[in-house]
Amino acid sequence: MSEAQHQPESAGLANRLENSPALWAAGIVLCLFGLTFLILTPVYDTNDDPVMGLVASGYGTVVGPDEHLLYTNVLIGLLLKHLYMLAPLIPWYGGYLLLAQFVAHWLLLYSMLLLKRNRLILFSYLMFYVGAGVYFLVHVQFTSTAFLIGLAGLSLIMVSLMLDCRERHRPWLKWGGACCLIFASLVRFQSLQMLVLTSLPMLLLLFYQYFSSLKIKVYLLPAALAVFGVLGGHYYDAQYYQQDEEWSEFLTYHAALAPLINDIEIPYNEQTQEIFADVNWSRSDYRAFREWVYLDQEKFSLDRLQRFQQQVDTLPLSQMPEVTASRKQAVRHALTRPVTYFSLFATLLFTYLGQKGSWQRKSIKWTVLWCVLIMAYLVVYKKLPDRVFACLIALCYYFTLLMNVTGKEGLAATGRIFRGPLLLKTGMVILILLSSAMLLGYVSWSDRIVKRNTRLKQDVQLLKEKLPDKVFVAIWTFPIDRFLPLDNQSVFKDFKYLFLNGCQGSPLFQKKMKAFQIESPLDELLGSRQIFFISHPEMDSMLREYLKEYYGSEVFWNQLYVGGNFVIYQLGTEELPSKVPEN
Repeated sequence: MSEAQHQPESAGLANRLENSPALWAAGIVLCLFGLTFLILTPVYDTNDDPVMGLVASGYGTVVGPDEHLLYTNVLIGLLLKHLYMLAPLIPWYGGYLLLAQFVAHWLLLYSMLLLKRNRLILFSYLMFYVGAGVYFLVHVQFTSTAFLIGLAGLSLIMVSLMLDCRERHRPWLKWGGACCLIFASLVRFQSLQMLVLTSLPMLLLLFYQYFSSLKIKVYLLPAALAVFGVLGGHYYDAQYYQQDEEWSEFLTYHAALAPLINDIEIPYNEQTQEIFADVNWSRSDYRAFREWVYLDQEKFSLDRLQRFQQQVDTLPLSQMPEVTASRKQAVRHALTRPVTYFSLFATLLFTYLGQKGSWQRKSIKWTVLWCVLIMAYLVVYKKLPDRVFACLIALCYYFTLLMNVTGKEGLAATGRIFRGPLLLKTGMVILILLSSAMLLGYVSWSDRIVKRNTRLKQDVQLLKEKLPDKVFVAIWTFPIDRFLPLDNQSVFKDFKYLFLNGCQGSPLFQKKMKAFQIESPLDELLGSRQIFFISHPEMDSMLREYLKEYYGSEVFWNQLYVGGNFVIYQLGTEELPSKVPEN
């Protein structure tokens, strides 16, 4: 194709996009989501979201739909509660997360189209969607969803700043960005904090670059809305829980508990034995505690948790080989994710499109370096879960597109995807191949979870039929995360269970025990024909040791049922004949 033929074609596409970039962005993202949903099914990343969905819908409580989602603002909880009361069979919880991701992608693409419109923009965003966007659809999680919608709001504000300096004012961008930031804080307040922290280098360089032509007054009201909306929503959520004495006490306990379970595991060795002895914890106690099995309220009291944390803070953890090995394992785990290599490669490739020595390139380099430092801090002192790692990688990737691919200088200025140097052409081909391979992997993963989802529903339905009116005490590995975002979870209706996922002691958990006429689940498990224990084969040995210590005698684990990724036992002082219901 000649140069003269190429220019009218590019100009035609630009003209079609010129008048309605928002509609074009919405249409493109709608098509992408539609095609994605045709080849795969969205699935959850962890069990946190299915649990919150069960609370909001009422299928996981004995009081009906409830607004206390714990990690998500109570304002969203109240909205979901009323929606479930109106239409209980609609999957409102999963639906709102998927809708938020759709809006986020729409605004992310819209922001890019406002700066520039050509094939390179569409191609680069398609790669971002297939590589990172689909990852978040097959790992749906409220933390990453909040991060995405917050990133969309931040991109609107950044683009508004750049357009204002070009005398192309878009007032609604500032207000839309503020609303997105507020909504992100309601979904997960900590996600917004992480977003702002990781975006600091980019925001500071952007502010410095456009400071001379910046009209601060037009940003004051949207900024005030964002600040008051975020802080006001967070304050309302805190006060809502504080007004209820039972919830207030539980949150205090949970705040002391969470870091001891989520952060680095403390090795049980000569250096730490005195600390464990001070709170009267054995190795088995601590191992069970780290797996959220802490029904013994006296042994795991608030006072003991606080004393243990205070003494742990004085330990030289960095000098302990067990801790070092754990940190290395965390890094290796993060680096085994295909999305890591894809996003890093794409970031380098699209950074190459920008002008050498430009401030846009520098901003990307500083942002990547800053994110690496944050990841290193999390690995050393906290924990780096996949959902956080993927968000940080996606942020670097998208900022590269927004700042470099939309630039007016360098190779990106031509908008030609395969008309650059041989190195660039090769990189683009590799990117397409990688994205195709990742998409196949996502489809395979989704299909496996859908099969396990079917098995979970069959198991629960069979248990309700074969073991009616029984109560099940389930550890966190019970495959509740096999629920899908588009499931209404109604199969759990009338299924009596106590889920040990960190909410023991919450008012909802206590109300369940009262409704099931249980005072102490651990004490009543042994020898009971009414209360059974749900475990996982890989955790049986640890739990057997813990329960043997707790009861002070040998415990027989009589197998009642083998389900998909879980086993049901009747705990007793003698071995009983197997009674496995037909599946």
